[in-house]
Amino acid sequence: MTTLRTDRLVLRPLRRDDADALLAMFADDPEDERDPEHDLTNTEVVATLVRRRLGAPGPEGTGEWVIELDGVPIGIGQLRLSKDVAGTFECGWYVGRAHRGTGLAHEAARAIVDHAHDTLGAPAVFSLVREDNPRGRAFTERLGFVRVGSREHRGRFHHVYVDLAKPAGVHHVELWVADLPGAERSFGWLFTELGWREYQRWPRGVSWRRGASYVVVEDSPDRRGDRHERVRPGLNHLALHVRDRAELDRITAAAPEHGWRLMFADRHPHAGGPDHVAAYLENEDGFEVELVASEPIG
Repeated sequence: MTTLRTDRLVLRPLRRDDADALLAMFADDPEDERDPEHDLTNTEVVATLVRRRLGAPGPEGTGEWVIELDGVPIGIGQLRLSKDVAGTFECGWYVGRAHRGTGLAHEAARAIVDHAHDTLGAPAVFSLVREDNPRGRAFTERLGFVRVGSREHRGRFHHVYVDLAKPAGVHHVELWVADLPGAERSFGWLFTELGWREYQRWPRGVSWRRGASYVVVEDSPDRRGDRHERVRPGLNHLALHVRDRAELDRITAAAPEHGWRLMFADRHPHAGGPDHVAAYLENEDGFEVELVASEPIG
């Protein structure tokens, strides 16, 4: 588990000795009605919940957090891998009654959701909110979640809310080349193999796009020189995601037929280190592309 920090809060991993503090917090919230099976005002129910959640398997960086304000527990949060939709996470949060209306719940929930998107790379995070909890539904919508459906959970009707990863990071990269047709043959093939699609085309350039990012290859009239030298100051290489090791091997094997050579062949596919699976390719114009095999979440 990863400890998360906000301006006012610390979200630290749940511990076995947190049961008493959680019990006191739940007991002070009479508005939150619970069915007897999950009565969180019951000592044994809370102790069992803590044991079960501590023992639940999950990817690194997921699990249960205790939300602390000045070292005092005021809530609990969770992030776990979805059993229904691959690569997505389910999240939840709870802040005790005494601290509602202070913005602390929003601060904690935002930290959990941002951790899922920005650190774990989750494309989507969803949350279940009971139909009879209008305050919770309004809060989730203020966070930016969108209601996409409903389902039964633990014998109650719940709304399903989803938060999608927002475009961030690189908007686009522009490469200037001396041989546009040659660059298009090598880059066009590679981008297409990786699932990118042609995005723009004009007399002296072309671009390919995937998601919110795109790469431009252009023979600009303002270009100086005839060859890219990646060891000089400036762009050294592009690093692009590959779905998995099988796709990496397939593209690497076919690359020489499309103007690419494999670099560091004696150390492939671990030229970047023992835990880094990638292929380093260079085309005839001296441009280098690193293809990184993504590790599955979970």
